[in-house]
Amino acid sequence: MSEFSQSYHLLGSKEKAIELINLAGEQGFVFEDNNRWTTFVILGDEFRPSDSIVESNRELLVHYVYAEDHGWSLSIFKQSALIFKFDCSWDETNIEDFDEEELIEMFGDGEVSAPSVEIFDLDVIRKLVEEAGNDSSDLEVLFTKDPEVIFTMESPCAYQIAEKLGILNYAWISADSLDEDDGFYKNVIKV
Repeated sequence: MSEFSQSYHLLGSKEKAIELINLAGEQGFVFEDNNRWTTFVILGDEFRPSDSIVESNRELLVHYVYAEDHGWSLSIFKQSALIFKFDCSWDETNIEDFDEEELIEMFGDGEVSAPSVEIFDLDVIRKLVEEAGNDSSDLEVLFTKDPEVIFTMESPCAYQIAEKLGILNYAWISADSLDEDDGFYKNVIKV
């Protein structure tokens, strides 16, 4: 089974994460914070940042997606402003090969949109990595889109970036997996 992970990481306490989910009118699960980041997921996510979460955000927020056989993405918001976005796909799927009906089925809610433009400011990541007390010297190679480089790495680029940011909960985490078996995950609060 391939990994499909999607999570949010709030620079702040679990109370702030719970407040954000409630303010956005969403439901989800919040993990214990690690004195830096609080991980949470929301029900019904579609592998892109939730408009209601982003619009309600008052802190620094990371949206993390890792789809093992397809690619990964990282978006960072300061309040509701997108300040960093990176998408990497190694999937052979070309969105232009599908008609509108197939796209609506693939993306669920019918709000099909063109891929977003990247906002790639490595200084944003570098600062967060250094604030977490980690080495930022090899960041450029971790944001590669070269499949030959990606598939020779010991662990996925997405994992390495999450670890450098100081995020603890990122692998095999999604609202669907938590909703099906919340007993598997320790210290998770349903909101």
